[in-house]
Amino acid sequence: MSEVGIVIGEARPEKVAFTSKTSVRVGDYVTVDTEDGPVLYMVEYFKNVSELLSGESDYQTADEARRASVKNPRDRVRVGVARALGLVKELRSGRRIYPTIPPEPGSSVRLADEDLLREIYGESGDSWVKVGRLLRRPTISVAINLDATASRHLAILAATGKGKSNLLALLAKKVSEKNGTMVIFDYHGEYQGLSIRRLKLTTPKVNPRHLSVEELADMLGIRANAERQRAILGRIYTKDVIGAVDYWDTLVSKLKGIAEDEEAGFQDRMTAQRLIDIIRRALAVWGNIFDTNAKTPLDAIENNRVNVLDISGLTELQAQMIVDTYIDSILEDRKTVVREGQGRFKSPVVVAIEEAHVFMPSDQRTACSETIARVAREGRKFGVSLIIVSQRPSRLNADITSQMGSFAISGITHPRDQGFINEVTDEVSAELGASLPSLNPGEMVLAGHFVRVPALVKVELVEEKHVGRDLEAVRMWRQEASKSYVPTSELIGS
Repeated sequence: MSEVGIVIGEARPEKVAFTSKTSVRVGDYVTVDTEDGPVLYMVEYFKNVSELLSGESDYQTADEARRASVKNPRDRVRVGVARALGLVKELRSGRRIYPTIPPEPGSSVRLADEDLLREIYGESGDSWVKVGRLLRRPTISVAINLDATASRHLAILAATGKGKSNLLALLAKKVSEKNGTMVIFDYHGEYQGLSIRRLKLTTPKVNPRHLSVEELADMLGIRANAERQRAILGRIYTKDVIGAVDYWDTLVSKLKGIAEDEEAGFQDRMTAQRLIDIIRRALAVWGNIFDTNAKTPLDAIENNRVNVLDISGLTELQAQMIVDTYIDSILEDRKTVVREGQGRFKSPVVVAIEEAHVFMPSDQRTACSETIARVAREGRKFGVSLIIVSQRPSRLNADITSQMGSFAISGITHPRDQGFINEVTDEVSAELGASLPSLNPGEMVLAGHFVRVPALVKVELVEEKHVGRDLEAVRMWRQEASKSYVPTSELIGS
């Protein structure tokens, strides 16, 4: 490739500044020779400055400066910053090795050859799957490593509408094509219509017999500060209730005994009756998640399938308890398989948590945050990986997020969120992070173990993934109006 710039200023092994004769897009690739050999760099920052047109001025002065600038090529300064991705020779062999000596100031900066980029980003083996194309070189496909995704954890961090759910849907399709086992906790009912060959849609099940009285109170929607209600429930929640064939009838019967006991205090009788109403309402609204015959939560999950667990109708606390129960059971099962050769899941399991800030927030413990943290720490050893998805990174638990080995990031505008990303991963520099707000839907920075080197990518669109996209309100109004047309005369008459 021909020269596009010259290294200037202080050059370091990991980063160089260069001046260019033409504009170079952020996210494009350049190569520079060093004593260790040619190095591939990604452009992370670029500015185009005119000294004559700098500062505030009136229109007439600006117009004169514009004409003078056109005639004076030295007035226009184009400067970029590029980050080293590795020695070209090593990258061709699948290894990421950095130079030990920086390039000399004055070294030639050349656009990277497309054949080189195809070698680096293309599929190379059964574990690599295509997910999109380089944003600045759209003829070049980008593949990710599913083995790394299934062992090193992944964080998908993107503003609303930027494609985070689309990427998760795409990953689910790729896992399905490889006959993998995946569990998606679907917080908003977004994954019901995916066209996946081995998709299982299910409502998570909980056996109330396996819950402590406090956990049962949480699942029934009893407020945490309703001390009298929880105390009455604890009083009647005995072994004969837990072991009863007709579990719910026995539980309600015990409460009726208190509600109808004239010798019981007025407050106790009223509280018992209120508990009966709460239980009946909970069973009417959430009854499908209770199964008094379920042996284990894993009965709802099938091996070698993408399992979508619909938790969209649950309260926040109920959803947290479901996530805690399921991922704890998955991790313990995989531990048993690894240590004893016995268990349900004989191969790795990928667990995806939408709206992860609800389940592992930065400012408090939840019913499932400790279990998620345990999977983040131990999951790799036992073949349980996490995919966490969120639009507000700074609301996530930093300790858990820093355990993520790979990142997909887009459209993050809030300074606190950008700062959080810089804290939890060194794969996204401050310069590259500053470009995140300008990314369009579906354009993402991919970095970490699941790609050979960081990339700015246009991710493939999952066409059937409609939930989460902007509504076509005008078209929908028109369609509805055409089906329910009422003559104007009737409207006036009414």
